[in-house]
Amino acid sequence: MFRVVRFAVDDAFMTDARRIREIVFCQEQHVSAEEEWDGLDPSCEHFLILDGDEALGTARLRDYGGLAKIERVAVLAEHRGRKAGWDLMEAVIARARDRKFAAAMLNAQVAVESFYAALGFVPEGAHFTEADIEHVRMTRPL
Repeated sequence: MFRVVRFAVDDAFMTDARRIREIVFCQEQHVSAEEEWDGLDPSCEHFLILDGDEALGTARLRDYGGLAKIERVAVLAEHRGRKAGWDLMEAVIARARDRKFAAAMLNAQVAVESFYAALGFVPEGAHFTEADIEHVRMTRPL
């Protein structure tokens, strides 16, 4: 059974979150360190999904002009397809709702757009490139 923890950037859990982001974004997807480590982590709430003590995935949430912006959603390759990403997103969405945001948004990689659509996110506007990866902005009411 998975467990999601919420933490601040100065928490020990950040070590696991950074490791997962390094593997998924920098190593697998070739996102540059400069793009990945954008300096916004201190203004975000962070989430880690665990199976026992093993960290499987991470995400962050921040206030983006009154919208809940969900970012840096990553699950280690060997744990994809186990619903860890789904459970992680449900926890982040629930926290955004608890914080009284009216809507959530994210910039989804087009390759996983259907995953976010299944969670109720709707694409808005044209595709765009971010970190050399095709994305689409998606939103959903909370």
